[in-house]
Amino acid sequence: MIKSTVEEKIKSSSLAIMVISALGALLSAAVGAADLMGLGKLEDDFSKKMMIKTAVSNFIGAVILAVAAVIFYRIFISGRPFTHGNIMAVRVIAVLFLLNSAVPSLVVGAALGFAKTSIIGAGALFNAVLFFFFAEIMRYGNLLQTESDETL
Repeated sequence: MIKSTVEEKIKSSSLAIMVISALGALLSAAVGAADLMGLGKLEDDFSKKMMIKTAVSNFIGAVILAVAAVIFYRIFISGRPFTHGNIMAVRVIAVLFLLNSAVPSLVVGAALGFAKTSIIGAGALFNAVLFFFFAEIMRYGNLLQTESDETL
């Protein structure tokens, strides 16, 4: 394939993913806000804590999707995924997944007990490790891209 054709496909795909990520961020934030607005209807403390936990998780998810939208916007503009800014943004997503594995569970805290709250955040913890790994792959891709550009 010709380089310009590949870049155009990357740009058009990035635009679509950016729009989906931005819409997902808005939806996740709206759901988190709706969870917080529904707190007044709940009577017991445990249900309120669980609702706050869900809202916090939704807000963190909204930020993750917003950062992803920024990444794909940058790719749409430049046609280059392996930039320093994108690598840092992927690391930010990994840190946000780390926060999502711990912070919502800390909100509930003693209501569920340590064993159950740590199990709840296990998926987000796996996602954090995965995104740190993706950031390293992107860093290596950036090195290869720089080397290729300097060779040409």
